[in-house]
Amino acid sequence: MKAVIMAGGEGTRLRPLTCCVPKPMVPILNRPMMEHILKLLKRHGFREIACTLWYLPGDVTAYFQDGSAWGLSLEYFIEREPLGTAGSVKNAAQALNSTFVVMSGDALTDIDLSAATAFHRAKGSLATLVLTRVANPLSYGVVLTAEDGRIKQFLEKPTWSQVFSDTVNTGIYILEPEVLELVEPGRKVDFSQDVFPELLRRGAPLFGYIAEGYWSDVGSLEIYRKAQRDCLEGKVGIELPESHAEGIYLEEGVKLDPTASLEGPLYIGRGSRIGPDAYIGPYSVLGPFSQVDAGASLKHALLWPGVRVGRGARLRGCVCGKNAVIEPESEIYEGVILGDKVRVGAMSTIYPKTKVWPEKIIPSGSRVGRSVIWGSQEQRPIFTKFGLAGDIRGSLTTETITQFGLSYAAFLGEGKKALVTSGFSGTADLAKQALVVGLRAGGVHVHDGGQVAGRLTRFAVQALAMDGALHATSHPQDPMGVVIECWDRRGWPLSKADQRKIEGIYVREDYPRFGGSDVGEFIQVAGLRKRYLKHLVKHYPCGSPGFTVGLKVEPADDPLGELIRDFFLLGGYVVVPDAVPGAPTVVVQSQEWFILDENGNRLSEQDWWKGFVLAQLSKEKRGVALPVNLSETVAETARANGLQVCVTKLEPLFWMEAASELGNHSGGEQGVFPHIEPLASLGELFSLISSQQITLSSWQEKTHMKTAKVPCPWSEKGTVMRRLIENSDPERTLYFDGIKEHTDSGWALVVPDDEEPVFRLYSEAGTEAEAAVLIQHYADLIRSYEREDK
Repeated sequence: MKAVIMAGGEGTRLRPLTCCVPKPMVPILNRPMMEHILKLLKRHGFREIACTLWYLPGDVTAYFQDGSAWGLSLEYFIEREPLGTAGSVKNAAQALNSTFVVMSGDALTDIDLSAATAFHRAKGSLATLVLTRVANPLSYGVVLTAEDGRIKQFLEKPTWSQVFSDTVNTGIYILEPEVLELVEPGRKVDFSQDVFPELLRRGAPLFGYIAEGYWSDVGSLEIYRKAQRDCLEGKVGIELPESHAEGIYLEEGVKLDPTASLEGPLYIGRGSRIGPDAYIGPYSVLGPFSQVDAGASLKHALLWPGVRVGRGARLRGCVCGKNAVIEPESEIYEGVILGDKVRVGAMSTIYPKTKVWPEKIIPSGSRVGRSVIWGSQEQRPIFTKFGLAGDIRGSLTTETITQFGLSYAAFLGEGKKALVTSGFSGTADLAKQALVVGLRAGGVHVHDGGQVAGRLTRFAVQALAMDGALHATSHPQDPMGVVIECWDRRGWPLSKADQRKIEGIYVREDYPRFGGSDVGEFIQVAGLRKRYLKHLVKHYPCGSPGFTVGLKVEPADDPLGELIRDFFLLGGYVVVPDAVPGAPTVVVQSQEWFILDENGNRLSEQDWWKGFVLAQLSKEKRGVALPVNLSETVAETARANGLQVCVTKLEPLFWMEAASELGNHSGGEQGVFPHIEPLASLGELFSLISSQQITLSSWQEKTHMKTAKVPCPWSEKGTVMRRLIENSDPERTLYFDGIKEHTDSGWALVVPDDEEPVFRLYSEAGTEAEAAVLIQHYADLIRSYEREDK
């Protein structure tokens, strides 16, 4: 016997999932629905199968080819216009010269086709409809049969008053070729509405076979989700891989972090990656090459191939189309459907039953409660404080980085020189290579400084007289996150004006692409590390040769830790590779650092700044630049010692400008900046205490400060800031970097973040409790002003 699979359906009720894929190709446990039907047919002895297609036929033919991979022979019949169920089968009539089975390619079933075929033959039937019993028949065609199975009546989608049976038409038919004589070629004809009623009217042998087993027409998004649950619960007779544990199915190549948690039943597709402390909960299905990052949590979530779930995101009862991206700390709730290639920005919330059509971009911090069908939201600027930042798998791919390299090259100009360096991870090196391709293709001569740590790049761009520098690094806590720091010829972050120029070039793709002799040269540069250390030691000498410093580095080969060790040794310090009682100690952990004083107490940020103030005083500087979020005790220390205080915005460029004017940097023409460079930050304090024989603990003072961040959509930030300003006291408020308002108990600073959909809050008061009250007060104000606007 032969079989016909009707696979031309659009699946309009499954949109937006079927906007880019025909319904038969919608996956159930990572296999197209049509593949499950083909395997069912094969189990019952069918080998030659005709497939009728209309909507996106290329998707079906490209996947199944000639069927040989499944041990089948497939022949395709493509309709120019939809011909209905009977019309589409008539279109394949040339391949049907004996009894054949007709099935829908967009349903899920394990019905016994052999038993149905035997029934058909035993009854001498011209047409047999395979029927099944359902609890709610209102959405289906009800079929009434006699005791011998002969069909007596059809009721198409009846009301409850018309329901005389719970047996419905499954769309599976066993037919003799003569049935197709009732179908006029090229006309739209339906089996259930046209052909079968006519056979019934003529008194032809028309039977209904009531089948046992599972059947679902997968006719809605909710039924689609239920079908996946039924498969995981073993209610459907489909092929499953060997279980990893009870109810946990893993395909080949899945990589699970040892700290990840799995709670079945669930199914994870081949090549997927599950990160540290991630949780994959019951009834979740992950498509091939899905990526779930650290701390993300999924329950009842269905991910199509290539979906990426960012750090700390929460997915509950949603469906994410192919290559969708959910960025960190976002929340996706019950019934949400994301189409293919949708990008949900960080810290966004998609409320229940929202549908987002393919390729839409939801900006970070958004709260979406209505379906997004038309248009696309404006993307945020590509630059962060020091350059670019993103995920190398999604928001900052190697292709994007190469395009940025071309844009940066166009900004510098053909024939200019750029230094390129990277951190010590594979991700950083990959990003650097992509930058090199873009820069050279843009006609810029690339000087490769290799792998460096400690912001050495900003010194090197000055020392080598480059026109600019780019440093690619990865985040220590996020191995997939890449940051590209951009420095101008002075070793300063790019100005806002320069950022806008580069971004304009990038967005417009307004850059040349050179080839042949016009391609930029590639030159490797050696010895930068040695030059940097000599330069630092010259300007931050040890005041007492033999001064003991503890250095605790984890892991032992941390590049920043090794650089700090060599700096101290070259400067004449005695370095003990651990914490030293009675001596200051530098602790380096995964390229992050902090200082312990002689008593083993960790220096706070405020303590470092007080030491910085004292260092400027020892150098007889006239003033000191201090960021606006520091404790008032730091400024008081400066003023008490006769130093002018220049309060700056938080962005590093503003601080560097003020610090440069006041001489708060070292190094002459090749300037190094504490607060910006780790080694210069250490050099300031250790030169001070070693030369003046004072202890770090001598200026430590308890401060009562609190910080917090309050989520706020980008679209509401302006309104919130306006309301905060309107309700502030001008005589007690500094309108500078956000607003800094002084109260009877202390002060609070509210800053709208440039990179994230949040407000950053800082406070200081006489006690911890009062500082916390200030933070809570302004957090409540922000939330109330945001709600007020709605």
